[in-house]
Amino acid sequence: MIESNFSEILLRFTGAIFYISPIILFIILAIYYNSKVGSTKEGVLILVGNILILIVAILHQFLYTFVDLWGFDIYAIINAGVNGISFIGSILFLIGLYMMIQKLIKAKQ
Repeated sequence: MIESNFSEILLRFTGAIFYISPIILFIILAIYYNSKVGSTKEGVLILVGNILILIVAILHQFLYTFVDLWGFDIYAIINAGVNGISFIGSILFLIGLYMMIQKLIKAKQ
């Protein structure tokens, strides 16, 4: 019994680390970009988008534990809301990335 709990915890922890570490890296890179270039629209959008994605990634690691407490219907509604926040974060990131690419293309011309 203890081994199975340890295995589950270990798998969840390593899965979370692999899932969250690229997001944290993007946040660090966005902060670095903003510190070097100044607070630009694209830098802020990328940073805010990644922070929202990180929050959702952390929430998803623990959200499943509340299924029994809330019931599946409530869980599904909350999960849909959390996924909506992730979608908004991804859109903000993509808009910021697009703006950054446009800026680089204009600078090369």
